[in-house]
Amino acid sequence: MKKISGELQIDRFLVPYRVYGEGDAILVCLSGAKQTMSAWKSVIAYFHKQYRVLVFDMPGQGRAEILSGSPRVEMEEQMAVVHALAEQVGVQASQHAIIAGASWGAVLAAAYCERYPEDFDQAVLGSFGTKPNMVLKSVIKQVQTLIDEGRAKDIAPMMIDQFGQYIPDTLKKQILLQFESMSDEQFRAFYEHSLLVTEMEDLTHYVDLSRIRVETLVIMGQYDTIMDLFDTKKAAEKIPNSRYHLQKGVGHFLHWEDDRVLQVYEDFFVNGLAEQEKRKVDQS
Repeated sequence: MKKISGELQIDRFLVPYRVYGEGDAILVCLSGAKQTMSAWKSVIAYFHKQYRVLVFDMPGQGRAEILSGSPRVEMEEQMAVVHALAEQVGVQASQHAIIAGASWGAVLAAAYCERYPEDFDQAVLGSFGTKPNMVLKSVIKQVQTLIDEGRAKDIAPMMIDQFGQYIPDTLKKQILLQFESMSDEQFRAFYEHSLLVTEMEDLTHYVDLSRIRVETLVIMGQYDTIMDLFDTKKAAEKIPNSRYHLQKGVGHFLHWEDDRVLQVYEDFFVNGLAEQEKRKVDQS
């Protein structure tokens, strides 16, 4: 498998990224809060023959560095990171470009597609929510309390218990090891991110979902405890060219929990590419 590794300085951040595969189409992956680029391993393995798959660590996560300023990374700064990386890999010149976000990454992907409607042809919003439900609010409060009390290492077991019950044991161990190796600066960035989510309260105050023009798949897990499935379905209906898919038997982490989710992604991608080719023929 071909792999390109690099680092890109974007304003006050140093962002590591990887590009896997050699396809003409590009798949840009946005991770959830505190997830590193390794969260997309199964996606890379499944899609690298058809797509160039871009993964990266958002500032405050993994090996990314905040070179100066606050540990808080605002949404505008996160969108600037995505935009710079999209330009770096040539999204706008590609045959077909897809942005796929998981959890917070899905929130960011939705905001990005409203802001930059011409960059991507398709979007996947996985485990997407416009506002935190009561369980997520409780998790956020516990995260803040544990960090304040110097018990940040207890965050991972709490999160697994609250919404990671369906993750395979190997991935649970990976999460535990990740949190055990996190620095104080990374925990502070996590704390600041939790404040950002709390202060936003409702994404629709910041993003007009009706202005998202790309073909969009909103996919949720049947057993997702921290997203309101009814609220997400209503949000999907506001996106003009969207479809809503409820994946049975999985929770919040979708393709981490069950490889069958990858087939759902593939069907969506293939249909979108076929429609794009048809439009080109019709216009010629």
